[in-house]
Amino acid sequence: MSAISPLRLALMLGTLVALGPLAIDTYLPALPTMAEGFGVAVHRVELSVSFYVIGVALGQWLGGPLSDHFGRKPVAYVGLVVFILASLAISICRTVEQLYLLRVVQALGGGATVVIAAASVRDHFNGREAARVLTSVGLVLLIAPLLAPAIGAALLKLSGWPSIFVMLAGYAVVVGLMLRFALPTVTPQVAEEPLRHRMFAAYGRVLRQRKAMGFILANGLVFSAMFTFITDAAFLYIEYFGMDESEFPLLFGANVVTMLGLNRVNVLLLRRHDSPVIMGVAVLIQAVAALVLLGLTLSGHLTLWTTVPLIMLVAGMAALAIPNALASFLAYFDRDSGAATGLNGCLQFLLAGLIGTGLGMIHDGTPLPMTALMAGSSVAALICFRALAGERIANRL
Repeated sequence: MSAISPLRLALMLGTLVALGPLAIDTYLPALPTMAEGFGVAVHRVELSVSFYVIGVALGQWLGGPLSDHFGRKPVAYVGLVVFILASLAISICRTVEQLYLLRVVQALGGGATVVIAAASVRDHFNGREAARVLTSVGLVLLIAPLLAPAIGAALLKLSGWPSIFVMLAGYAVVVGLMLRFALPTVTPQVAEEPLRHRMFAAYGRVLRQRKAMGFILANGLVFSAMFTFITDAAFLYIEYFGMDESEFPLLFGANVVTMLGLNRVNVLLLRRHDSPVIMGVAVLIQAVAALVLLGLTLSGHLTLWTTVPLIMLVAGMAALAIPNALASFLAYFDRDSGAATGLNGCLQFLLAGLIGTGLGMIHDGTPLPMTALMAGSSVAALICFRALAGERIANRL
């Protein structure tokens, strides 16, 4: 029996994990203004989103096994300090190159912090109960991207874009206080082998678990399909479709509202179905929606009012797939839950970051690169799920 209620754990960990979407989504409305201030094209500033995601990948790769060894809280504290210092430094940076470097450092701290969330759930719960807690964490988490663009737009108008990063530093301080006084401490099971050997051994055990890797890879690609849109959202809605900056939070928020609704649907589905089954359906629907979006782009029939609902589907299916992917692969691990979570986070953000960087490199002033990468990512997720997660699961879809 866990010493903490599922709801309390979900609220705390949701607040913790919200650090990630806040760091990404809050400054999206400011990208054109930042580009103007740095004297560069907007897609060059958009690359900072991808640099952040790549940094998160490395932070999670390091933070996962370190949290198994030293405990969840010490790793999170170090990560938060790095995040706070980098956020404050970004607020005074003057070139886009400085922004790139500091975003990577900021992400290292953020990644090492948020990686403890799913592992902390595994410390207390397993199976469907873990999936329910992770879904509730997702509910709290989704509030962040719903509010973040509006907060960023307000701060941009009131105090300029640097105030966005000062706010992020302040939020990280609040998260640190919450961890210190509210999250139960779990004593790590320290192995006798040296830490570097333990890290390689733990990651080896995770990589050899074929079905778990099917969930992990599919999860990363599902996230990448959604993240590709996030990276190009400011260009798509503000520059390509000509929407005002004040309207951007509404259009962006429509995706989050969809994700919130499907998050609640997932709670109901878990009463009747296992996590792998739900995930498989979500991956399939996301692939179909992304392919339709690509088809409309290629045929020249893409409009704002066809784009918005299709992207809502792509993002919404991620809300179904991601918590069920976490619950599915964590069920295969006990003592290596931190390493499994770290590898999942690393691959998830590394794939998204590389795809987002590729988007910046091939950007041609149209939505085609974005929709092509979204479709490719979602179809690859479906292939990984079907090929690696196992025929038994695929046949039940």
